[in-house]
Amino acid sequence: MRERILTHGAETLADYELLEVLLFYAIPRRDTNPQAKALLTAFGSLGGLLQSSKAKLKQHGLTDRLITLLELPVLVARSLMESENDIPLQLDNASALMNYLKGTLQRTHKSAIGLICLDSNNSLITEKTLPARSNLHSLHRLIAQHLLFYHATAAIIVYYHSCSPATALAAEIRGLKLALQTLDIIVHEGILIGDGWYVSMNESGLL
Repeated sequence: MRERILTHGAETLADYELLEVLLFYAIPRRDTNPQAKALLTAFGSLGGLLQSSKAKLKQHGLTDRLITLLELPVLVARSLMESENDIPLQLDNASALMNYLKGTLQRTHKSAIGLICLDSNNSLITEKTLPARSNLHSLHRLIAQHLLFYHATAAIIVYYHSCSPATALAAEIRGLKLALQTLDIIVHEGILIGDGWYVSMNESGLL
């Protein structure tokens, strides 16, 4: 497998073969083919496996060493997407947004509120973490300061591992939308996301 990569490139490998190579570095001197195929069957795809939570990976018998190794490709890809020297990450559709949020969720293991700052093309500028237990109304000034500092024209609010339902939080998002209208800043969406689930306030008709 190693010779094949060196000769023809990693792009010639199937997903289970790529996973075999990753597993080999955590489990040397053992045939990793059966485990790679079993994991892909369990998680549906290589992307699904790499973006799964630690808890779910441990349920399938993966060690901390192996889980750390599997986190690296997502973290590297995320770093490349966020690099100032690369094309800005577009979050102008639901699929792109959810892929981005799954990457963040992998590093967020407790309740948190994310403020995603976007430009006029809905390209990602940055994401800031807000005090998780605060009411959004008390954070209006801080949110406005962040958005103005980064010259953002739009925002998305994300509740990671939220303990409150979307119906209870939607009023906070609506209040924020009204407050930011005076600054010509649009709040596109409010999202609740956790391990294996998410709720879009727009899709739910709450905004």
